[in-house]
Amino acid sequence: MPFSPRIQDPAAPITDILLRELNHRVKNNLQIIVSLINLKKRLAPPDRWEDIRFIEEHVQAMAVAYRLVYATGSMNEVSIGDLLAETVSELRQIAKLGVNHVRLEGASIRGTMGVDQAIALGMYLAVVLPPYLDGALARSGHVSIRAELANNMLTLWIAGSWPDPVLPDLLRERLSEAYTSQLQAKVLSAPGGHDLQIRFHLDVRRLVIVPSSCSPLPATPAE
Repeated sequence: MPFSPRIQDPAAPITDILLRELNHRVKNNLQIIVSLINLKKRLAPPDRWEDIRFIEEHVQAMAVAYRLVYATGSMNEVSIGDLLAETVSELRQIAKLGVNHVRLEGASIRGTMGVDQAIALGMYLAVVLPPYLDGALARSGHVSIRAELANNMLTLWIAGSWPDPVLPDLLRERLSEAYTSQLQAKVLSAPGGHDLQIRFHLDVRRLVIVPSSCSPLPATPAE
């Protein structure tokens, strides 16, 4: 397989060229896996969709992070706002929830974070957000996601528009604990509540903050 034309820069150190090529191939391979999962889901009986969906959510979260790290050109950082917006959007589409039922505040954080932490944050969202999306779909409600950055500490808050608690299954609960530990995050919300809130130190690489606003996620062209 030839190198991508985008990364053929004779002035770049060979390690940078190889790193770009590696990320490029990982990104493309993840996209192939996503396409295969979508094909499998279309052919599978409805009672198998949930099993396939769990895998799809995690692969999509990784694919978003690698797609964004390749877009930055530096190969070691990811746009914070884009990571939040694109990951939430992908998970919403997998849940088959309308765009007006999800509101995200924090996509206006214009800065970058380290790729390892970006992947961990994406995987955390893939574990904790789907039960809220399902709750909104079942109740015709909406889900609010808010991210606030202060003193390099990121606070992430997720809540549904209904008062009932959102209870994940055992696997999601254990994975949530694992990713919380990987992020070295502190859980601020009470167990069994209807909202979820964590805070952790962000590996900020570059940062420009613009005023945030809460609005529905943009619709994809297919919608």
